[in-house]
Formats: sequence, C-alpha cells, structure tokens
Amino acid sequence: MRIHNFLKAELKPEHIHGGVGLCPHATVFPGSEIDAPVRFINYTILPPGAGFGLHEHGDDNEFYVVLRGRGVYTQDGEEAAVEAGDIIMNAPRGTHAIRNTGAEEMALLVFEVQACAAN
Repeated sequence: MRIHNFLKAELKPEHIHGGVGLCPHATVFPGSEIDAPVRFINYTILPPGAGFGLHEHGDDNEFYVVLRGRGVYTQDGEEAAVEAGDIIMNAPRGTHAIRNTGAEEMALLVFEVQACAAN
C-alpha cells in the first residue's frame, strides 16, 4: 500500500519552466511508483505573481487541478481565468503556462499522463 500526503510533502522552491518567482514544489508520486502511464503527480504552490513559464510537452496530457487561489492559464496563445475547483487539461504538444493573479497563494496538483497511441 502506498500513501503519500501532499500537504506534508517537503516543498523545495523552484523556477518552473523558466517562470516568474520561486514556487514551492514537490513530486508526490514519481512515475516509478505508479503502475500506469502516469509520469508523475506533483504538488506546487504559486505565490502571488508567480507561475510556470510557457512550455511544451510531447505526447502526454498534463492536468492542473486548482486546489485554491486564482490565476490565468494560457494554452496555444489563448488565455482563460481559472480558480479553485477547476481542472485544466494541457493537450499533447500544446504550449501552456499558468500564473497566479490573485493576492493569495495558488495551489495545484499536477498529473502528467502519457497519451494513448492513435487507433
């Protein structure tokens, strides 16, 4: 049985994908512990004004689950306001970024899942 508590994970400040500010971050489940095409599950806090820089992935879907806070999500040049309760899917090979535009911390769970082969 594997149980990890993301709220108790050791957070290390990182510049994520060249984004603005240091974001406390932890890998809660590395892909090596998951018997599925999930590459990782991360917990990240974005302080006010901080965020992930614009970046692109390969053949995967990456999900951002907004636990608290609010911000702006960018995908392929389009922007959308996001808030606690939103689940965002980053499409394979799409460019994306997220930043905290609120006065409080923004907290995310981030899952990266390998895309299925085309049928």
